Amino acid sequence: MVDRKKRAQDLIKYHSYASGAFGLIPVPGADVAAVSAAQLNLVHKLAKLYEVEFAQERTRAIVGALLGGVMPGALSSSVLGSAVKAVPFIGTALGVAVMPALSLAATQALGRVFAQHFETGGTLLDFDVETMRDYFRKEFEAAKGEAAADAPAAAPQMDEQPVQKAG
Repeated sequence: MVDRKKRAQDLIKYHSYASGAFGLIPVPGADVAAVSAAQLNLVHKLAKLYEVEFAQERTRAIVGALLGGVMPGALSSSVLGSAVKAVPFIGTALGVAVMPALSLAATQALGRVFAQHFETGGTLLDFDVETMRDYFRKEFEAAKGEAAADAPAAAPQMDEQPVQKAG
C-alpha cells in the first residue's frame, strides 16, 4: 500500500504536468479554464485522499484568494498569455511561452499547500488564506525553478479518472 504522502505527491505531479500541458491550448480562455479545472480536481483528489469534506465553491474561493494575493503579476501574465494567443502566429507563440510554466508552477504550489494543510488535520473550513499565503509564495517560486530545471519528456500516468462535474 502506498502511503498518503507519496500518493499526494503523485497527484500533485500528475495535475501539475496536466496544467502545464493545458497551458499549450491555443484557444484564448480555454487554456485558463482547463488549468482551473485541473487545479480544482487536484484539491478534490487531495481532499478525498485525506478524508476531508470537499466543497467546490469554498475551494474556488481559496484558490482564487491564494493565486490573486500572491502572484498578481503572474496572473496578469497568465491572462495576457492566454489573450495574446488570439493574435495569429506570433501571439500563439508568445502565449505558449508563458502559460505552461506558470500553470505547472501554480498547480504544483497549490497542491503542496493543500497537502500540507490536510496532512496536519486541516479542512477547507479552517483554511486560513492569510496564514498560507507566504507558504504558497515560497512553493510557487520553488516550483518555477524546478519547472525550468527539470522539464520532463512525458507526464506521469494516473490510474484514476478525473472528477466529472455534475449536471
